[in-house]
Amino acid sequence: MAKSTSSLVVAIIYLMMFSLVEENMGCEVDYGSCKDIGNCEVMCMVKFGSAATGYCAGGS
Repeated sequence: MAKSTSSLVVAIIYLMMFSLVEENMGCEVDYGSCKDIGNCEVMCMVKFGSAATGYCAGGS
């Protein structure tokens, strides 16, 4: 009984970890000048999905 319970707890922990991974994943992509792109956040959402956020670095 104890072994099956601990296996269930481990499985639940892994499921919780993997369900939270998408929110915390990040990346850095350089699309070029903000003047050329216009809206960096929209560009990131198109490429990486609706959960992505983008910020312009302000370079020229």
